[in-house]
Amino acid sequence: MTRKRRTKKRYLSARFLWLILVLACLAFFITFFAMPMFPRFWSFIVLAVLLIILYLTYQLSFRFDRNKFVKGIDVVLSAAMLIASVLLPVYKNKVSDLFSTFQGGGARINLYVMSENYRKKHSDDFPDSKVSTDLNDYKDAVYLTCAAMDGMNDNYALGQLHDEFDKQVTIKDQESVMDAVKALYGNTADVLILSNSYESMIMEDERFESFKKDVTVLSYYVRPAENNIALSTAKITEEPFVVFFGGNDEEGDLYLEGKTDVDMVLAVNPNTHQIAMVSLPRDSYVFNPALSGYDKLTHLGMHGIQNTLDGLGRYLGCTIENYVLLNFRTYRNIIDAIGGVDVYNEYEFVALDDEYFPEGEIHLEGEYALMFVRERYALPDGDFGRNYHQQQVMRAIIEKVTSPSVILHFDTLLESLKGTFLTNITSDSLYAFCRKQLEENIHWNIVNYHVLGDVDMNEVATAPGQLLSIVYPYTTHVDFVSDVIQKVLNGEEVEQEEMPEGDYDDEFFQTFFGYNPNAEPANEEPVYEEPQTYSQEPQTNTEEPTTQDNTVQEPAQENGQTGEGDTSGQD
Repeated sequence: MTRKRRTKKRYLSARFLWLILVLACLAFFITFFAMPMFPRFWSFIVLAVLLIILYLTYQLSFRFDRNKFVKGIDVVLSAAMLIASVLLPVYKNKVSDLFSTFQGGGARINLYVMSENYRKKHSDDFPDSKVSTDLNDYKDAVYLTCAAMDGMNDNYALGQLHDEFDKQVTIKDQESVMDAVKALYGNTADVLILSNSYESMIMEDERFESFKKDVTVLSYYVRPAENNIALSTAKITEEPFVVFFGGNDEEGDLYLEGKTDVDMVLAVNPNTHQIAMVSLPRDSYVFNPALSGYDKLTHLGMHGIQNTLDGLGRYLGCTIENYVLLNFRTYRNIIDAIGGVDVYNEYEFVALDDEYFPEGEIHLEGEYALMFVRERYALPDGDFGRNYHQQQVMRAIIEKVTSPSVILHFDTLLESLKGTFLTNITSDSLYAFCRKQLEENIHWNIVNYHVLGDVDMNEVATAPGQLLSIVYPYTTHVDFVSDVIQKVLNGEEVEQEEMPEGDYDDEFFQTFFGYNPNAEPANEEPVYEEPQTYSQEPQTNTEEPTTQDNTVQEPAQENGQTGEGDTSGQD
C-alpha cells in the first residue's frame, strides 16, 4: 500500500501583503506631493497618516501572519492607495484640459441665403423659390460682404471659398452690415457672408426682427483664434488682478468673437482677500477701439475679446488682461454640479415661461436658476435688475466653489464645465490659487455694484445710420466703481456702500448733449439788449425794399420757405 504524500498548502502571508501596502503608500505619497493644487503642509500631514497606518498594519501583519481579517485590511488599503495614485493625475489632467486657452475658434462665419418659405411669400422679389443646399451650386453666385465691419471674417471665408471652387467668387461689398442685409432681402445678391455674432444686432431692427427665420445657413466656417490673444501672465496668488466675465445669452458653442450680454468685471486682491464685482449694462454707450467710435458695450466683442478688454479697461481706468467667456448653459451646468445655490430675491415676479419666483430666500437649481439670471421683462428695472440677479448668482457660486463642500461635487463640476467656457487663465494659475485657498482657508470680502444709466436711442459704430437702444451710464456711478476697483487693487479696505445718486458730469453733457448744465449764465446786458435794437431796424427798412425794388422780392416769395429760412437764420 502506497502512502499519499502530503502537500503543503501555500498561502499569502500578511507580511508579504504589508510590503505591497508599503509600496502602494509610497506611490500615493509621491503622487500627492506632485499635485500642484495641494498645500505643501498637506503632504506632511498625509505622510504622517501613512506612517501611522503602516505602523499599525505592521504590528497586526507580523503578529497575525495568517489571519484573514488582517490580510483583508492590507489588501483594501493597498487597493485604495493605488486607485488614489491613478485618480489624482487623471483629475489634474481633466482640469488642465478645461483651461486650454483656445477651446473654440475666433469666430463662426455663416453663409446666408433667403429661405424657401420667405421666397414663396415674396415671389415678386424672388421668382425662383427653390433653394439649393449644395455649396457647389453657388460657384457663380454674387456674395455680399462688409469689409468695413467684418473684413477679417470676410477674407477668411472668401479664402475658403476660393479653395473649394478653385476660383475667385464675385463679391458685392457694402458699407455697413445693415446695407448688406437689405441687399440680401432685396435679391440684389445671392449669398451673405457674415459672422453669426451680428444676428442679434440685425434683429434689433424691426424690419429684420425675423432674420433667423427668413434665412437659411447654407454653410459656415470657423476662423481660428488669433495668436495675439495672450495667455494671462497674472500671478493671481501674489498680485492683484482684474478679470472680465463675459456672458452670451445663447446656447451652443462659444467663440472669442461675439456679443457679450453679461458684462462683469472682478477686481481681486489675493493678499487682502477682497473682491470688487462690477456689472455694467450690456447696452452701455462706450468707446469702441476697433472702430474709433461710440458703440454698445455688448458690440465690442464682435471685433474680438481683446477689443472688449481694451475698451472696458479704458472706460473703467484699469488694465484688464484676463477673461472668462461663458454662456447661460455654463451657469446652469455649474449650479447643477454644486447642488444649487441660495440667493435672496428682493421682489416676487413671474418669468416669461410662467415660472414663479417668490420674494425672500430661494434655492436655485438647473433651469430654475437659468430663468432667474435671464429674466428682465418681468423685473421693475429691466436689464439693470437682470444684472443684479447675475451678480447674486455669481457671488453664491464663488462662495460655494471656494468652500470645502466643493470636494463632494468636484467630479460632476469638472464634467459640467467641459467645453462650456473660454479663458486665457492657465491651469497652473488656477492650481496656485486653489492651493492658496486651501492653505489659508480664505473668507473673501466681496462687494458688488451694478452701474445704472438712462436709456435712449442713438447710432452706434457697428450699425451706422441705425437707431438702437443704448444706455448712458451715470458718470457718478462709473467714477464710484472705478474708485472701488482701484482701492481693491491698491490693497485698501473696502466695504459695501450705497451707490451715489445717478448723474452726469459736465464733460458728459458737453460731449453727448452739446451743452453744460452747470455752466455760469452769460452776461445778459450785451446779449439781450443789442438784438432788441437791431430787431427794430429791419422793421423800418422792410418797406423800403418792397417799394423800391419789387423784382428782388419776387424770387424770395417764389422760393417761399427758403427765403424765410435764410432770414430767420440771420435773426
